[in-house]
Amino acid sequence: MKTIEAIRSRRSVKHFDANYVMSTEEANEILSLAVLSPTAFNIQNWRFVVVDDADLRRKIREVSWDQSQVTDTSLFVILCADLKAWEGDPGRYWVNAPNEVQEFMLPAIDNYYRGKDQVQRDEAMRSCGIAAQTIMLAAKSLGYDSCPMDGVDFEKVRS
Repeated sequence: MKTIEAIRSRRSVKHFDANYVMSTEEANEILSLAVLSPTAFNIQNWRFVVVDDADLRRKIREVSWDQSQVTDTSLFVILCADLKAWEGDPGRYWVNAPNEVQEFMLPAIDNYYRGKDQVQRDEAMRSCGIAAQTIMLAAKSLGYDSCPMDGVDFEKVRS
């Protein structure tokens, strides 16, 4: 499916066939495309948690307004934001860049984020939003519908 067609035909659906199982290859393809999502400074401040365990999904559903897609979808991904990814050895993102690029980028990253909690949060949310859209378009290109979710008790899901 072409990108334009995926954008035009993508829909947020709330009900999934609970008996359908997406292939491991297709799930891996979707996640492999998701990690190609752009981020500022190549920080990659998104984290993907794939929840396969049926029991854990039921517990998450209980604290997610009883939304059926938690338990019924074939691929359930929790998208987490790492607000401090910029601190965790940002040089690893630029290891293959020429030295002059590294010498510019690493101090620029530190200067851009250090002491700026709102900037850190905004960039993590923006990056996660882009990654979420990439996941949904990748799924659609494979013929799957998807649904971004809210309406969860984040603290209880985290635990």
